[in-house]
Amino acid sequence: MPMVMDAYYVLRPTPALLAWLKERDVPAWMQLERPNLWSQGEVGDHDYEGQGEDEQMFLKLAVLASFLRDLERASQDSTADHDAVTRRVLSELLGPAPLTVATFERWWHLESVAGLSSVESTLAHTPVRTLRKVRGPEVRSPLVEAHRSSYRRAALDGGPRPVGALWDDALRAREEDAPRLQCAVAWVLERLEEKTPHRHCALWTHPFSLDAPVGEVLHVPGWTLRSVGHDLREGIKLTLKDFTWGDETWCFSYKIHSGERRAALSGTVQLLVEKTADGWEVQSGSWKP
Repeated sequence: MPMVMDAYYVLRPTPALLAWLKERDVPAWMQLERPNLWSQGEVGDHDYEGQGEDEQMFLKLAVLASFLRDLERASQDSTADHDAVTRRVLSELLGPAPLTVATFERWWHLESVAGLSSVESTLAHTPVRTLRKVRGPEVRSPLVEAHRSSYRRAALDGGPRPVGALWDDALRAREEDAPRLQCAVAWVLERLEEKTPHRHCALWTHPFSLDAPVGEVLHVPGWTLRSVGHDLREGIKLTLKDFTWGDETWCFSYKIHSGERRAALSGTVQLLVEKTADGWEVQSGSWKP
């Protein structure tokens, strides 16, 4: 069975649409001049020549249908001003049904996107030594500087900080990943010792990277720690399922193996981790079951 993956496209206005919008009184909140990101399930192994072209044409029809949906919703006995504007603009833009691919290609074009990245995943999975080779500006942008008095709360501290300072703060936070994880993992393993005589732990640290193998970074007396990836038959498989930035609430799942591939015992533990003057400490923990 072929694997279906999401393909991503940027929907951009054509010069004709930009000129059309400029000639008419179209409010900025409609955002018709801005690019939009669309996704579509795409079969990885093409069944026939030209399948990709067919998939793009299918997406174009879906885009047209979405605009028609917005138009019909705005036409359902609504007296709201924004609905009146939507009816006026979209009815004139789209014209009478049926809409076709030619309608789409007059006003928009598609640009295939190779992949998606995020700031958060880049910070989480790029070594800090690499991140430090990137430097941000040490002064506020002219636009922020011109309007900093309008930022009421931030203005008390002199206004928004330069992006370079925010970047450095993010890197310092990343450097705390290992000490936080050391504290949390040690706390969990110390309380699981009574449940198994085996002192091996395979640890999965998603959603962030330690920049090195787990065994080189974390150390719990009496335990051998490894990264998840080998066949663990005896010991504990510990996974950091989720954690909340800011309030330091961490959730682990664990599976205890005792010589069998199937786990003999499993559960979850949620921790509240806090930084004190002496380092990181677990303030509370709850278990299920």
